Amino acid sequence: MREGKTRGLFQGREVLGLTVGEPENLEPLKEDTPDGWIVTGYPWNDVNTPEHNAFLKAYQAKFKEHPGVSSVMGYTVIKSVVEGMRKAKSAETEKLVDAFHNLQVETPWGMIKYRAQDNVSTMGSFVGRTKYVNGVSLMVNSHYCDGADFMPSDEEVRKMRPAAE
Repeated sequence: MREGKTRGLFQGREVLGLTVGEPENLEPLKEDTPDGWIVTGYPWNDVNTPEHNAFLKAYQAKFKEHPGVSSVMGYTVIKSVVEGMRKAKSAETEKLVDAFHNLQVETPWGMIKYRAQDNVSTMGSFVGRTKYVNGVSLMVNSHYCDGADFMPSDEEVRKMRPAAE
């Protein structure tokens, strides 16, 4: 990052940085944080929903720092497995697979659903821009893009993953 800035690599260009907006990747950049890159990530300080506020408060109380995207993902995985086991009333693999069909799980980023066809989650991502503000590297002007809006249709999935004969 520093070398690219020094050499003017990014000057006059719109830069897209997949995962650069994740706190784990963004914060170490400090004063080398690029200004205005379009990124995906987790704007932990700018998500204002009851689910996220409860998660953030509990996380900060326990760990004395804000969560990163890995924390949200890990929490969501555990919560999903617990909800799947509740629905299946079992921890057996096949019963869990069946239970995940249309399973809905409340996450810090909102409700997600596991599609019945392939048990793929509709969890989305935040898209925003990078900025260094008062000594802190942040993702700003973000918005959440629901994964359900970007997933291939059931018909497209059937074409990509034909049933085993």
